[in-house]
Amino acid sequence: MKQANWRKYLSILLLLLWPMTVQAAAIGDLPIEKKQEGSGVVILQQRLADLGYLHFRTTGYFGEMTKAAVQDFQKRNGLSRTGVLDADTYVKLFSRDAVRAAAGTAIRRVTGPRILATAKAYGSLTSWSEVTEAFAEGTRATVQDLYTGYTYEVIRTGGRNHADVQPASEAALAMFKKCFGGSFTWEKRPAVVEIDGKQYAASVFGYPNADDSRGYSSLAGSICLYFYESTADIGGIADAEHTTNVYLASQAAGSSK
Repeated sequence: MKQANWRKYLSILLLLLWPMTVQAAAIGDLPIEKKQEGSGVVILQQRLADLGYLHFRTTGYFGEMTKAAVQDFQKRNGLSRTGVLDADTYVKLFSRDAVRAAAGTAIRRVTGPRILATAKAYGSLTSWSEVTEAFAEGTRATVQDLYTGYTYEVIRTGGRNHADVQPASEAALAMFKKCFGGSFTWEKRPAVVEIDGKQYAASVFGYPNADDSRGYSSLAGSICLYFYESTADIGGIADAEHTTNVYLASQAAGSSK
């Protein structure tokens, strides 16, 4: 099918299913398949990772592992297992009812300690557009884990739609790991982040990404810190687990307990 027809077909499908779809950046020309590369592949890989089908950093190259992940997604979502990102797969991939991957055994799934019956503090549901103004790169913040009350300092190092941070010291890195059971894991935990005296509801991912380091600690990489209305930097996609955690760490959740 010609690319113009693909675009027309995709536009019609998206209009019909728009109430069900999540906000996502346009991928461009379809289909996308093995051996292709570029920003469209990056967005595809990020979404597959968000849904649990990929467990490695986005590369922008459509290789065998990406093809297998697409096939797995297609199988679990009632689509033909072509391994190609066509219009039907694209629409389903970015829909709110997309079926997530089954829990695998390759990823260490550890839940950190939960020792508090009631959290020590809750934060405000402040939108990311406001938080990022208060939390400029180089700014220090204190993170308090909601379920343990453990605290550690971080420094913002980047991020566009959420904050990329690094532990401010080796002791902070050790406390971060303690919140997650003693090591890096794929758990996401609710937290309250204090920036310049104000407390914000947030969510922390327990596994670092990238490999940059500013020398604050021995961590090679950064930690993702989500706030209200934060999304992924690639594709601008909301993360359901982070969204839930931010609410759990909010004053709205605390007042209902």
